[in-house]
Amino acid sequence: MPKFKKDKGQKTIKADNVKGCGNNDFVFISIKNIQYKFECFSTWTVAEMNKFWKFNEKLHNCTWQQVYDTASKGEEKRGFALTYIERNKYNSIPFIKDLSSDIKMFELRVDNKMRVHGFRVDNVFYLCALDREHQICP
Repeated sequence: MPKFKKDKGQKTIKADNVKGCGNNDFVFISIKNIQYKFECFSTWTVAEMNKFWKFNEKLHNCTWQQVYDTASKGEEKRGFALTYIERNKYNSIPFIKDLSSDIKMFELRVDNKMRVHGFRVDNVFYLCALDREHQICP
């Protein structure tokens, strides 16, 4: 499992021990790096939390290839609707802003409105930001 650390003398956070995993591996979610000061589960309603846990269960039963297969734009979006997000959208979240530039941020759809944001290392989705109002990238 990768560890995250700042480079000496730098402001960039890098992942150590990154080994590639294939797209046929199942997805695991880590909330280790969740930025709860941006948004916290405590603000979510019971109904929203139920949607998140269904999303979590569905994601754990998918391979990365199945998640990638849902990536599309506009009316064609379906399933998790993986969408890569430009770093400038996260200016209010220092942790994300400080990640190494080779780590690509993306959002996954929990429901028609709610999103979660993070990145992939190996077969782990590191959930970094909750976005229940779909405000980061409306």
